[in-house]
Amino acid sequence: MKKFLILALIGLSFTSLKAQNIFFTKDAKINFNSSTPLEDIVAETNQGTTFIDISKNEVKFSVLTTSFKFRRALMEEHFNENYMESSKNKEFAKAKFSGTITTPVDWKSDKTVTSEVKGDFTMHGVTKQITAHAKITPGKTGIVATAEFRIVPQDYNIAIPAAVSDKIAKEVTIKVEANYAPYQK
Repeated sequence: MKKFLILALIGLSFTSLKAQNIFFTKDAKINFNSSTPLEDIVAETNQGTTFIDISKNEVKFSVLTTSFKFRRALMEEHFNENYMESSKNKEFAKAKFSGTITTPVDWKSDKTVTSEVKGDFTMHGVTKQITAHAKITPGKTGIVATAEFRIVPQDYNIAIPAAVSDKIAKEVTIKVEANYAPYQK
């Protein structure tokens, strides 16, 4: 019985250590900006779900495209119905990223590291490899990370009608801000 109790405690401690390698948030802030001389289109959500596995330097995030809020309701409607086609196809309803932090991070430090994060970004049913520039700050109770990257809507089969092509940037900037906490099952 004593051996069983000791083995059970050891097993629980390994499970606990493994869980401490994974950090999570479901309220990451994601912003995108399409600026042209004719119009600034800015949208934001705080409903991004993201994980960091520090043992593997892996990052994953996903966001529902319908969660983005715009300054004008008509922009939001056009974004979801005409461009993202959010309700047309289940694959179009989410944008996802899965990648790796390329610069070594001392996860026990509280020093900010600037790194590239490389991986696959999927949007509108199309997956492309991207590189994001990230700032990562580990801490005693969590991790703070920000990242920025640019995408070309046409690369993701997002059709821009000629009538509005001057109002939508050829390249859209996406920024992600996340405050991660240890993942609790």
